[in-house]
Amino acid sequence: MTIQDILSALEAVAPPQLQESYDNAGLIVGDPQATLNGVLFCLDSTEAVVDEAVRLGCNLIVAHHPIVFKGLKRLNGSTYIERTVIKAVRENVAIYAIHTNLDNVHRQGVNAKIAEKIGLHNTRILSPKPGTAMDIGAGLVGQLIQPMDETAFLLHVKKVMQTNCVRH
Repeated sequence: MTIQDILSALEAVAPPQLQESYDNAGLIVGDPQATLNGVLFCLDSTEAVVDEAVRLGCNLIVAHHPIVFKGLKRLNGSTYIERTVIKAVRENVAIYAIHTNLDNVHRQGVNAKIAEKIGLHNTRILSPKPGTAMDIGAGLVGQLIQPMDETAFLLHVKKVMQTNCVRH
């Protein structure tokens, strides 16, 4: 199995063309034809994540947020972004980002999972992406099984998302 095999599976769920114009989802670092040894999933790629991937024997990191959002003008290690990219290249670890293309998928995307966790049903896309099916776009709205006031809802979100803080 190659890195490309995993990327193809991810892109079958969240095709790159669904990403927003400002995004940089896709293979950022690495050889797609390399043999896959293991995959590490994370929210953000950092030097520590690359270290963990190496320690675990993974040569592919799948991050939600792209480590390189805008073009790099230098690779001299002066920022954590540059250091992370340099480390990944040195350690032969590919970095793939699946960002707004995964956000924009209704049934299998990030927002669908959050809606499921907080108990929303009858969900629909909040802001459909122009020129695509109605099932593609940013955000989800839906209904709770039973109404609750704002404080109860925030406490519910805090509990089901297993977090110490919810800001609104």
